[in-house]
Order: sequence, then C-alpha cells, then structure tokens
Amino acid sequence: MFQLFEKKPGRPVSIDKEVITKKCLEFYWTNGIDNKSFNEVIKYAGVSKGSIYRLYGNEDSLQKNVLNEYFNTSIKEKLSYWSELTVKELIMDVTSGLITNKYKPCLFYRSKVEKYKLGPKTKRFIGIVDNRLQTAYISLVKKDLIKKDKKFTNQDAIDFADFLINSISTLHLLKLNNAPHKLLLSFSKKLLSHFN
Repeated sequence: MFQLFEKKPGRPVSIDKEVITKKCLEFYWTNGIDNKSFNEVIKYAGVSKGSIYRLYGNEDSLQKNVLNEYFNTSIKEKLSYWSELTVKELIMDVTSGLITNKYKPCLFYRSKVEKYKLGPKTKRFIGIVDNRLQTAYISLVKKDLIKKDKKFTNQDAIDFADFLINSISTLHLLKLNNAPHKLLLSFSKKLLSHFN
C-alpha cells in the first residue's frame, strides 16, 4: 500500500479549550485582565484568532470563561478553607500568604478594579462571584460574632462582610502594586483592630 498524501507537520486537528483557557488565565493573572490587547492574549495562548472566535465567540466570552476557571480552581478552594477560620485568622492568613508569596494577588480582585472596561458577560460573572463571596463572608462574620456573644443584626453582618471584602481587596492590590511588606502588615493590623 502506498500513501497518496504525505502528512505535513502543523497545527493539531483538535484544539483543547481547557488548555487554552488555562493559558489565557496564566496570561491575565500575570498582566491583568484588560491591560494587554486581545491579540497579545491570543498569541500567548498559541492559537489562531479564528480558533479563539470559534471556541469562545468573542473576547468577552473568553474573559468570562477564564474567570470561571479561576473561580473553580482557586477561589472555591480558598472559600472552603477560610470558612473554617475566624475573621482574624482569615486576615492573618491572607496577609501572611501575600507576604510569603504563598498567594499571588487575586485575579478576581484585579478584575473588580478594571470591571468598567470589561464586556457584559464578564461583568455579570463578576457580579455572581461578588454575591458568592459576600454570602461566604457574611456566614463567616456571623459565626465569629456569635462566638463572641455579640448582638448584631443581619445588616450589621452584611456591612462587616462588605468591609472585610473591600479590605481583603486592598491587601491584594497593595501586593499587586509592590507595596512594602511593612505597609501590608500595618494595614492588616488596623484591619484586625476592627474585629476585636
């Protein structure tokens, strides 16, 4: 038997969407979700623009998929771990994790800051994650306040949870902007004083 056509080296026939999503996640985590051009993201992923459009539809869908991957592989796990901590332990864990580089600055917090530049699907997804975070933090705050026998209303717990989310966001953004460790520790110390 002879072969009519010689096989030529080239792009594989099937493209793995999961691999591309992870590659894009790596890129966004390093560079921010909207700090580079779409072409740079595609080039980093190592696929053609046509493949990206075929798999995701557009840049907005790609960014939403990447944030979803990030939520499932990073935030969900942390929320599960943090639900077992007190508020003080959570603040200390985040602070020490950022200082020792156990945690990289969170892509989700970076995306919240740049949200105004993002597409509608990505913004909606950030809103969904916001709600999940708020629910988890409200539960954590309530558990902490009950342990301390403090009287509180549901609104008090919501306000404390929002304050905690914004404060943790600030810690991540300080790290992202290469703030000295002393500043992270100082901010963390002030934050801890609110939860006595």
